[in-house]
Amino acid sequence: MSSSQINRRKFLGTMSGGVVGGLALNSFTPAFGQAGSINTANAISDEEYLFTSGLIYLNTGTLGPCSKKTIEETHKIWKQLESLPVQFYGNRDAAPLAEKTRTVAAAFLGCELSELMMTRSTTDGMNAIAQGLRLKSGDRIITTDQEHDGGLNCWRYFAKYYGVIIDNIIIPPGENETSKILERIRKVITTETKLVSISHIFSSSGLRLPIAEISALAHSKNIFCIVDGAQAAGAIKVNVKELGCDAYATSGHKWLMGPKGTGLLYLSKGVQDEIRPMQFEVSYNTYNNSGGVANLPCILGLGVAIEQLSAIGMEKVEQHNIALRNRLYDGLSDIHKLKIVSPPPGPLVSPLLSCRLPDDIDATLFSKMLLEKHKISFRPVHKQWFNGIRFSMHIFNTEKEVDVVVQTVRKEMQS
Repeated sequence: MSSSQINRRKFLGTMSGGVVGGLALNSFTPAFGQAGSINTANAISDEEYLFTSGLIYLNTGTLGPCSKKTIEETHKIWKQLESLPVQFYGNRDAAPLAEKTRTVAAAFLGCELSELMMTRSTTDGMNAIAQGLRLKSGDRIITTDQEHDGGLNCWRYFAKYYGVIIDNIIIPPGENETSKILERIRKVITTETKLVSISHIFSSSGLRLPIAEISALAHSKNIFCIVDGAQAAGAIKVNVKELGCDAYATSGHKWLMGPKGTGLLYLSKGVQDEIRPMQFEVSYNTYNNSGGVANLPCILGLGVAIEQLSAIGMEKVEQHNIALRNRLYDGLSDIHKLKIVSPPPGPLVSPLLSCRLPDDIDATLFSKMLLEKHKISFRPVHKQWFNGIRFSMHIFNTEKEVDVVVQTVRKEMQS
């Protein structure tokens, strides 16, 4: 037997034994005691990541960091795969490995394996939904002016080339009453409306939308509810069955802290005959003859990242993230030059917190200055929404970091 055959057998045996399902998670120090109480001073150490020394990273809503364990396992898998590429990238050997991550992801989102697909990003998933719906001229789509372009451009495409009509609901920044959003949706539904496409969490303001209620409203009118979950999965607990939506697209590279270029797409069994993405026409398996070759190392790395969050428990992760978010809300609320547009502490919040800046302070330049001068990373809000800044807290952040950010922003706003 050749050495390459021995290596391949050893690798496959390791994978089947649980490289994705149960990697060495014990090296992580959860931010919770035995009773689940928050101890943000002992959150997952930033030493588990490759952050620049001294960096305070409040920017997971843009790009999440892969842990060292995720990176190490992805590299290990990649090296093993390249030792005999033809064997590993054939369906016989690659498919079972990829399905391990798909199985982990389905459990994480609370759906069946037969309802879950691997994609490259939230945008990729939204594009798949739009293409799979086979919309025609005169069909109407309800969405909002707070949607990210990544979840909106697929509908713009069908409006431009196929005559689909987009009904755009305006949600003023700082208006955080979900009842008003439900009423606005209700008012624009017509007999030509085919779907509501809306974010689970607005990337502009961090407002958490009542997806279960929106899904129920949509279904009462025989229309689909499509959800852009880019800012939710991994940030808060997400169970797509409890949300009741027909489709849910999310990213691996944000709050799940997986390798870049990975994503997840959920399609409820009830809509699979009507939403048929081309790349999953043959099968929902990661490897299928209509989808082509997948990035197997990164897909397996995503499985590692999801397992790490699952080992802590998403209820605890959400509790940690929201506690830090509310601490930041309290700290920034009395800075008179800032106007917080995100909801006050309560059921509508998410780990995202956005603030409007005065017109004479450019959000992009302000964000750049704090990064270069103080090593604090957050992002400017997209200018089509408002002149503002956005913070996003995750499991590796601490109360001390939040307090430093408050003190620094206060000092710079007063200078």
